[in-house]
Amino acid sequence: MKPIITVYSTGGSEQPKKFEGYISAAFWIGVDHADQEVASVKVRQPSESYDNEVETLMEFTGLMVSQQINFAVEFFTEPPHAESEEEDLEPSQEDEPVLVTPSEVGEMDFEAELSRIKNQFKKGLVTKRQYEAKKEELLKNWKERVEGKLEG
Repeated sequence: MKPIITVYSTGGSEQPKKFEGYISAAFWIGVDHADQEVASVKVRQPSESYDNEVETLMEFTGLMVSQQINFAVEFFTEPPHAESEEEDLEPSQEDEPVLVTPSEVGEMDFEAELSRIKNQFKKGLVTKRQYEAKKEELLKNWKERVEGKLEG
């Protein structure tokens, strides 16, 4: 998950700008700050990615302090999915991202595989792009398999 950074302008009439990365936010804060248009900044950091992003977050907040910009940092966690708590407590192989080759698809349950990659996406183990690519490949192979059975 990515942080959500909101930059509030001094004008008040402008909509706040939202960013999903520290670098792009820092750039636009620098541009707006040069024009004296930054009122404050709010950072919403997902707790799940805190360990990976702590150094970047510290640099970003250091920039806010050095430029004397008011800011707030808020940590949040994603609400649990509708899945049962028992599944969340036990580690499973479903959590491991797996690339599926076309030869493996012929021997698998397409619906179960689609469900598995959907769960991986919901848990943030794969990106939307990876999820879409896997889903398209899976559906393509399923279609070919069904058409092959109908022709044969």
